[in-house]
Amino acid sequence: MVQSSGSGSVGGAKGAGGGPAAARPVVAVASPVVGEHLSINSHRALAKSAAEVTQRVNADPEFSVMLLINPVLALEQYGIAFSPAIRDHILHTLRHPEKLTARRDALDASLRERLSEAPKANDGTWLATLVFGRLKLSPLDIGDAKPAYVPSWGADRLKTLSLQRPKGGVRYPGKRRIGVAASVGVKPPRQAVRRLDLDAPTPKLPHAGAAPAELSLEQLWFYKDQDPLVRDVLEYGILQARSLVFHTPDSFRKIADGTKSNPFRRWIGAVAFRKPPG
Repeated sequence: MVQSSGSGSVGGAKGAGGGPAAARPVVAVASPVVGEHLSINSHRALAKSAAEVTQRVNADPEFSVMLLINPVLALEQYGIAFSPAIRDHILHTLRHPEKLTARRDALDASLRERLSEAPKANDGTWLATLVFGRLKLSPLDIGDAKPAYVPSWGADRLKTLSLQRPKGGVRYPGKRRIGVAASVGVKPPRQAVRRLDLDAPTPKLPHAGAAPAELSLEQLWFYKDQDPLVRDVLEYGILQARSLVFHTPDSFRKIADGTKSNPFRRWIGAVAFRKPPG
């Protein structure tokens, strides 16, 4: 069992030899058997319902993997209805760890006050209007320049791994007994927006002749040191990219009935919750 970040746990299938089993076929998953409906309209009711929610999920685990697709929609299938405010609270809380949630909320409030509107960090047209229309920044000729990214592993881990590499550039000592007839090239993976380095200095780039109609977050990175507002919008966009993505009702239904594939459905057998104390 692999412990999840919350009070639940995720169970994966095991093969005959103790290793991971093959991916599960994409088939429809049966909806839970629902008894009495439970309505949750306040934070107090949400806290008091923990034992009941745990009992319902653990009693009918076949559908439980859908909690990873969209927890609110999945719990509604267990006969648990949420008010709009509680629904938003659950999704908002689960998308980020507590520390990142606090920072995202602080940025959201600050940006709304300074912009007099909600920040739209994932809207390329809105970003271009902010940078070139509102802030009057000069467009840069970015060309093939790449932003800086934070390593996926920490500096200490990278240092440890580098010390374990063979010395002298020889990976496999010994005489090659088979001639090289072909070579395989691997295209480098696209760096993730979530790892854009906010603290790395931006390069000096020439000015472009005209402002683009849209900007991506990667392109916005090159303007982050020109205005504090740009940096905050970029950080807000990075935090949004780090959040968990929950599926829409239509996508949720398709994954449940097996017409749409999803890695959670294919590789995870069930989600179980530990019984709350008391």
